[in-house]
Amino acid sequence: MPDTTTATTRGWRKMERYAYAERPYEDVWGWLAGHLSTLGDPLPGGDRSVELRIRPVGKEVSRAVRLHVGGLVCGDSRARAALRWGDAARPRLFPELTAILEIAPVPNDDVPFTQFGILARYRPPLGPLGAIGDRLVGAEVTDAALTTFLDELAQAAEEQLAPPSPPGRAGRAAGRPGDDDPAIRRLFLTLDGLAVRPGGAVGAGQALAATPGVVHVSLDPWTGLAAVDHDPARCGSQLMMAALEEQAAPRPVG
Repeated sequence: MPDTTTATTRGWRKMERYAYAERPYEDVWGWLAGHLSTLGDPLPGGDRSVELRIRPVGKEVSRAVRLHVGGLVCGDSRARAALRWGDAARPRLFPELTAILEIAPVPNDDVPFTQFGILARYRPPLGPLGAIGDRLVGAEVTDAALTTFLDELAQAAEEQLAPPSPPGRAGRAAGRPGDDDPAIRRLFLTLDGLAVRPGGAVGAGQALAATPGVVHVSLDPWTGLAAVDHDPARCGSQLMMAALEEQAAPRPVG
């Protein structure tokens, strides 16, 4: 499983976490734009006071954080909002975090999944002793806080948005590339750790789709099963796995 916590300069660390909702992206981004403004309680200056539940030593505790949420900006098949939070009572004893909250559709032939992701930079507590603070509480608290925050967002989307209608056989079959080409074969791959893998399920799907010879990808983020339609004369499982490994490899950070 890739390690998505990396060190940066001046004491900052990077971390990515992902969660998934079985709801269409087109419904989720519109809902999310309003939902973010209702989190917690309003504070002067436009910030929100939010209780984050974490389990730093196996016991659930809550921390009040001051959360700033930027406006949701929609681009090509993804939407992003800037986040910033810090502990409301003891800002020097708990991690400070800035992040991008991102949602994107997961390629799936049968179910309209949406990926919720946070690409975060956090600074461990204890100032100059930040390396010690990161080992003691920084990484674990940040991991737990991000995971809980995303899981609750995905759960709220499924609770507040109507489930999609089943596509039916005709809908599932329509428009799939390679259906009329007898040379195209389907290969199944299992992807682990999609909650922590760089790019999540969307990044993995993009890496597979960009592999020469691949014509179509359908991925279930809950099971980690990817169905890859491809031309065996141009690529096979080894080339696909190499593309996935390259996509998930740690990048230089600054």
